Amino acid sequence: MKRMKKMITVALCACLGLGALAGCGEKTAGEVVVWGGAEDQTLLKEIVKDFKEQNPDVTESIKVVVQDPWNAQSVVANDPEAAADVILAQNDHIGLMAKAGLLAEIRDGTAATFATDIRNNNDKNVVQQVTYEGKLYGFPLTMDTYIMYYTTGIFNDELPGMDAFLSSVDKMLAADMPNIPGSTEKATAFGFNIGDGFYLNMGFFAMGCTLFGEDGTDVNACNWDNENGLKFMQYAAKNFRQSGGKFKSDDAKNLATAVLNNRLGACISGGWEMKDTFKGAKNIKYRTLPAITVEGEQKPLISFSNSKVYVVNNKSEHKGTASRLAAFITNEQNQLRYATERGYYPSNLAAQQNTAVKDDPFFQVIREQLDQSVPVPVIPEISRYWEAAKSVGSSIYNGSLDGDTASLQKSLDDFIGNLQSAL
Repeated sequence: MKRMKKMITVALCACLGLGALAGCGEKTAGEVVVWGGAEDQTLLKEIVKDFKEQNPDVTESIKVVVQDPWNAQSVVANDPEAAADVILAQNDHIGLMAKAGLLAEIRDGTAATFATDIRNNNDKNVVQQVTYEGKLYGFPLTMDTYIMYYTTGIFNDELPGMDAFLSSVDKMLAADMPNIPGSTEKATAFGFNIGDGFYLNMGFFAMGCTLFGEDGTDVNACNWDNENGLKFMQYAAKNFRQSGGKFKSDDAKNLATAVLNNRLGACISGGWEMKDTFKGAKNIKYRTLPAITVEGEQKPLISFSNSKVYVVNNKSEHKGTASRLAAFITNEQNQLRYATERGYYPSNLAAQQNTAVKDDPFFQVIREQLDQSVPVPVIPEISRYWEAAKSVGSSIYNGSLDGDTASLQKSLDDFIGNLQSAL
């Protein structure tokens, strides 16, 4: 990013219509606070150091504080003035935070083209995910989705016919499973967290259903209660129950650990597992999501995709510097660092074409799945989805929803009713 004079920082504050906040603890005058995940602290501190060296006109000190992006929205909403200036958040928080007036709109300034650069330099789906009611509110950092991991200790992909086998949920669930190493207990075949709306959607999307319409912006356009949605519910009630013995629902990280230890043949989890649970594991391989078989037809599961983004607190007294810092953290070079050091797929188009990303087999699978994914909606009403989906998925897994058509349809009708209730 080009260096700017002090006067430009002042001009940016004015032209962005941009008000310091600190992170945890007492505020310090002249300090800009940036939040980031615990696992990213080392990298983030290095990037902040580079920012200060390359922008000597920035007079504020910069403090890096740990804050989980998954609940950043609720922390900011609780006390905006005590929150950080630069905040790492999930894209599905954008609409809710923007509607509540918690975020500064990102616009071009007299000497900086923040909004133009975001729109021109990033994947169109991620640009959509930082846009609410036509305005930009975030600097994209990553693109996230999930894929299927499997252990060659159970599903040996070198055997004939294994490609077709691993492409089918039904074939995996029908497999004669070996014992868990050192135990007389049978290994489980396949798993994902059906009680998490981030994963429950896969079957509904596979059946052609939509959440909040084709583009995720119409609160009245969820059709999971239609005929196709009911067909998936019938499939799930039959195949994704704990009592069946072949399917396991749990936290995605726990499932990944079970695959690593040959207790579970395959699971669906996020790309981040390769840098965490599966780091250096030789028995782990990965591929895009498998298909379910409904009325004799193969229906590939379709993932959600989301993004991590940096936003600027609307209560910040350092919005000019905060915007410059957020733009720097998320630029092409630093997105590549997040890719190579943390395993995050970049949203920056140029970074995606870098050989470190483009030629990496793991990122190739992530890219292929991203192309078959549906972006998590940004509208504030998405906040109602997660608990409603949890109720449906958990009821399937624990068996309180059986295969009775009437009870399955009622659960879908109730689900839609919960989505459309007032915020």
